[in-house]
Amino acid sequence: MNNDTVQAWVYDTTNKNKLVGVINVPRGSQLLVGQTYIKPADGLYGTPRFDEEQLRWFGMTKEEWQKTDYLNGGKESIQPSPQQQMMASLMKTNADLQRQVKLQATVNATMMKSIAELKSETK
Repeated sequence: MNNDTVQAWVYDTTNKNKLVGVINVPRGSQLLVGQTYIKPADGLYGTPRFDEEQLRWFGMTKEEWQKTDYLNGGKESIQPSPQQQMMASLMKTNADLQRQVKLQATVNATMMKSIAELKSETK
């Protein structure tokens, strides 16, 4: 960033004023709706939100953030998410299929051995 530009923080006015990124703008330029020169305070966890009336950013404390499923959009996590439940189901199905493939391989080997024995007896 050179001396002719400064950082501006961009927030989504259609989604609770959540922070969406940082941009460089020419120094002294008029900002658009959803942009501010106010930097989010250090120590905010989750996705910070901008309060346009108080002109400050809000977020979660580290303790609040750790109580949430921050890998699942910040929702409280008591039970596995639908994605986690689906993944567990798919993993179980995959394990069952692998077991069936091994069982079928054993059946095939037994049948091939029996066929070979029958052929040797008929000669």
